[in-house]
Amino acid sequence: MNIKEMPQWRKNLYVLAFGDFVSGTGFSMSLPFLPLFISQMAHFTNVQLTFYSGLAYAIAFVSQAIVSPLWGKLADRTGRKPMILRSAFGMCITGFLCGLAHNIWILIFWRFVYGCFSGYNSNSQVKFHLIRAEKQWES
Repeated sequence: MNIKEMPQWRKNLYVLAFGDFVSGTGFSMSLPFLPLFISQMAHFTNVQLTFYSGLAYAIAFVSQAIVSPLWGKLADRTGRKPMILRSAFGMCITGFLCGLAHNIWILIFWRFVYGCFSGYNSNSQVKFHLIRAEKQWES
């Protein structure tokens, strides 16, 4: 099937699946290097390195837990697509800024902001299931 002949819903489905894959892959491949990145910022003891690595890792999930209900409420009003775009751009920019951090507290701040913008995977999976349900309903 030619891409020009493909229905729009199927194109959206492929884009969502690809974005989900890239987002998950990037996240899971970069986080194992977080302690190494933090150790290059200053001379930390093993205890400090473990603490700061855990804090930098966990702070994104803490902020995500705080703001997720707000993003969900906004997604119910505006739709899933704007929330997916917001999340994708926000995570991209803050992920880049995390790489530019030269201080542990700046890194922790950007990881907090990263968590505030996260939610791409959950929103894209909801959108994916809505598309599938809509197509099954039409059949």
